[in-house]
Amino acid sequence: MAKPWLIRAAAYAPGGEIRQILTLAWPMILTAVVVSLSQNGPIWILGTQSGGQRALYTLSMLQPFYFIFIALLEGLTITNQIFSARSVSHWAPGRVLHSSAIFSVVGGLLLVVLATGSRLGDAGLQVIYPNDEPALFSHFLPAYLLSVIPLLVLELCNAGLRGQGKTAVSMLCVCLFIVINLTVCFVSLHCYQNGFMAVIYANLIAALAVLPFSAWWLFNTVTGKTDPQPQAFLPRLLAMTADAGVPIFLTMLFAFASSAVLFPLLSQLGAAYASGFLIVVKLRAFFIIPAVALGSAIAIGINQRLSTDSPQQLNRWLGQGLGGIALTYIGLTAAAYLAQTGMVNMMSVDSEVRVSAHAIMRWLLPTFFITSLIASIQTMLEQLGRGKRVLLITFIMESLMAAIVLYVATQPGALVGLMKSILIFNVLYLLVFTYEYGKLCHGIGQQHAL
Repeated sequence: MAKPWLIRAAAYAPGGEIRQILTLAWPMILTAVVVSLSQNGPIWILGTQSGGQRALYTLSMLQPFYFIFIALLEGLTITNQIFSARSVSHWAPGRVLHSSAIFSVVGGLLLVVLATGSRLGDAGLQVIYPNDEPALFSHFLPAYLLSVIPLLVLELCNAGLRGQGKTAVSMLCVCLFIVINLTVCFVSLHCYQNGFMAVIYANLIAALAVLPFSAWWLFNTVTGKTDPQPQAFLPRLLAMTADAGVPIFLTMLFAFASSAVLFPLLSQLGAAYASGFLIVVKLRAFFIIPAVALGSAIAIGINQRLSTDSPQQLNRWLGQGLGGIALTYIGLTAAAYLAQTGMVNMMSVDSEVRVSAHAIMRWLLPTFFITSLIASIQTMLEQLGRGKRVLLITFIMESLMAAIVLYVATQPGALVGLMKSILIFNVLYLLVFTYEYGKLCHGIGQQHAL
């Protein structure tokens, strides 16, 4: 990590903002790329191993509930990251340990409640969410939700480290988790034929192996300074949770509403369509997650400089940062267009799944660029005090999209209609968020983000 005074000096050189963003972002970008590959790793393992096709279908039908976990994870970790970043210059960093512990307990309890509800409400959920896996809600979903609790705690520690500027250490923890996760998943499926349970074992073993290291590093990073205002800790944390965490959680929850509708609808067209859609969605995540990392790096830099830099300097961060992200993703999307056949074929050996994935990819390839740009803008808006606006926009857009895809699914040529709907709504999202980003650039520096 570069020294703070070197980063400050770079700001006044031509292109200084870009260099500062990259200085903050490069470990997060590397981490995000590895995370993206890791998300595709289990799909590749399930799709290419004998006996893995059924497990791949189970994983695809669990995606809406995985999205719920991701919404919870992002809401808690981003709040913890903001709290940690603010503690660098505004209050004692030692409070990051307390915030991490509180969020771990809250998140863990919520996942236990969801797992218990799935087990007890199995019969009703099977009616509401039709699928071909009888044990989906009685066995697989509860096990899956419980298996990601250690991962939630690990990511909260990593968020605390990132807020303190220890992004390289956070990257190391994530890389260790991924290597262990994919190794356990492969061995469990290939050598022991554990089916979908291979994913469960991999989640548990990998997170529990890396968590002690991450927690120890966070402890050593933030301890040693007494909090001069101990009574302000909970009010600050609650205020940040209300302004950032809750809107982020609800925004992502609403954002996944259409996916919760799409997976069972595609499953009714054929199991191969649900698996094919999962493959395309996960390949797109390879693009989206690095965009979120870049947006988060820009937001961290601005949060750390709100009280020291001028509005003009902060505005340059936003303008040059988003411009760089857009140019980068034009190139990446062009590369994805050239490599799309190989990428899809690599993810599955099943001919029906491949045909379905290729058909879906032809329609959704433009969203690789559009959604990545949306994700980076949304990340910056959420971390710079516009979370409630993002929540309102997402609620309206996703409600409309869910209603439209439910209608389109009843019409002839449902697959093409569903893909067109996704593409059109992505364009609308980009237009609305670009407008909101312009308002953020105009008002940045006039008031603190949180």
